[in-house]
Amino acid sequence: MLPNIKISAPNMTPTMQRIAAFVLDHPEETTQMSVEELSTHIKVSIASVYRFCREMNYQTFSHLKLAIARELSTQVRDGSPDSDGEPAHTLFDEYAEKVRETGSFLNAKTLASVTDLILRSDRIMVVGLGASGIGASFLHYKFSRAGIVCHRPMDMHLATMLASSFGPKDLLIVFSASGATRDIVDICGLATKSKTPIVGITSRRKNPVEKYSTFHLVAVASDSPVTSGSGASVISQIALADSIYIDIYNRNESIRKHVELTTDTIISKHL
Repeated sequence: MLPNIKISAPNMTPTMQRIAAFVLDHPEETTQMSVEELSTHIKVSIASVYRFCREMNYQTFSHLKLAIARELSTQVRDGSPDSDGEPAHTLFDEYAEKVRETGSFLNAKTLASVTDLILRSDRIMVVGLGASGIGASFLHYKFSRAGIVCHRPMDMHLATMLASSFGPKDLLIVFSASGATRDIVDICGLATKSKTPIVGITSRRKNPVEKYSTFHLVAVASDSPVTSGSGASVISQIALADSIYIDIYNRNESIRKHVELTTDTIISKHL
């Protein structure tokens, strides 16, 4: 894949050569970008990126990223370990790093605005698919513990039906690592038409969910098309969900009282 780009680049137009140069110099970074991010970063049009993909015989940018990611994963498997026979960076190091990065992106003012929106909403729905559904379910659990009524439909048809009845006084919270899953983007579009506020939680900026979001939070991940749904991505989303819960707990006395009541009820179940 990458060697093919290298030998093809000299015969490309200047714009195509600029794209090829970036992909060759930063293949891993390319796999973690959206088409919007890549076009903005190297100052070419989105249409040019798609033309580059087709010139390399890939139907979409996602297909191109997948091919690059597969080649990189093969290179890692073929590589040798360090002198101690251990990977240079352990899985736990990666998890810790991504959670720290997520914390660095979390703006206190934005978090407070999200909390205000949650506390004044008549109805709340949390959605997420695949691995991102874990973060969505965790936030639903924390809301339940705090006495906040929240819908967590597991079926997107049900979610779509519910979203169609939402309005400006309700709230949609979306978990999507890529920010570009079709079902998730469609439900965001539906909510926008009814002027329902949206809190989007994705792994990067400049994606369809971020564009729809009233407030956007970044849960940093190291996902590539091959490693989509990684543990680091899920843990970053859970950390953000817990941050939202803690802010609600600290700022609202009635929430604190309900959590205490819930705790007293649950503690009786312990042996």
